[in-house]
Amino acid sequence: MNKQALAFLTLFSLILMLSVYYVTLPMDTASVMGENTNAEESQADNPSQRTSLQEEAGKKKDDEITKNSNTVSSPDASDADKQKALETIDELKNDKAMQEEVAALLNDNGYMAAVEIMDGTCIITVFEQEDSAQTAKKIMNLAQSKVQQQYLVEVAFK
Repeated sequence: MNKQALAFLTLFSLILMLSVYYVTLPMDTASVMGENTNAEESQADNPSQRTSLQEEAGKKKDDEITKNSNTVSSPDASDADKQKALETIDELKNDKAMQEEVAALLNDNGYMAAVEIMDGTCIITVFEQEDSAQTAKKIMNLAQSKVQQQYLVEVAFK
């Protein structure tokens, strides 16, 4: 009985301490979709931020392609796994090409934007533009003209 009481008190005090810690956190660090701080806004104004974000999206696709290529070349993988990996590689290559085409289209139209296609969603992060519904609508129309209903288009401003 003594061990059970000690275990209960230990777990109860741990949960109590964590809940007090969570309640005392400032709102902007506890929220998932917080407002941009001044430091984040100054970073977004940097053109290299867009380039690094676009390169990171391309690198993610390349890493996934490499992973699936390793599955295809593995002698231990079954034929079904190899076929699935080949299909995934084709999809990833198409997604990568599409995100590069959409980014180029937006940049040609004067928008500094980074594009990432993930899970059927084309996520467009726009830099150095005013956060307005009209701007978002223009960007979405440009992107839709390129993706042709293949992806759900999402626009975010930084």
